[in-house]
Amino acid sequence: MRHYPLYLIALFTLWGCSAPSINEYTLLTTQTVYQDKAPLSTKSLSVALSKSVASLSGKNIIYLHENGGTGAYLYSRWSDTPSIMLQRSLLTSLYEQRLFASLSPSTSIAKSDWMLESDLDAFTHRISNDKSDGYIDVTYRLIDTQSKRQIASKRFVVSNPSTSADATGGINALKSSEHELNRQCIAWLKTIVKEIK
Repeated sequence: MRHYPLYLIALFTLWGCSAPSINEYTLLTTQTVYQDKAPLSTKSLSVALSKSVASLSGKNIIYLHENGGTGAYLYSRWSDTPSIMLQRSLLTSLYEQRLFASLSPSTSIAKSDWMLESDLDAFTHRISNDKSDGYIDVTYRLIDTQSKRQIASKRFVVSNPSTSADATGGINALKSSEHELNRQCIAWLKTIVKEIK
């Protein structure tokens, strides 16, 4: 009986060593050559965190089967919530494009002329019998912060094929979809800026 605590300690030590590790992943923007040029717009823009459905409010990497069943990968997760990663990634891409005079997250105390709000409805690895993809569904709204008026809004539905129906395949497909989402969003914002100038 005297050795019972020692057995427990040894058992927990062995169990802790044999437990599988959890891998964390993040979204990174593709590297572009930064050019020191004048911004396309004299406006300042703040980018808000996306409002998302409950299943996307954590760090789980979500998969969706064609029958509607969802789940989260056990040993893989995001480094942040999808909303935080998408905000950070878009801000970086916008900064590299020199589209606005200044950029900031909406949590900054700096005042901005415009704010980009969004609703994130899907950020999942969709799996069917013969294929899978990284699927993002987000709606952006550009708001004039002075008048509180909506300038424009657009829904973006982006998907990219996955090379495998596992966590690694889903992560890589979602990264590709995120790059494409940024490209499309920036093209949309450029069109608005040129129309308002």
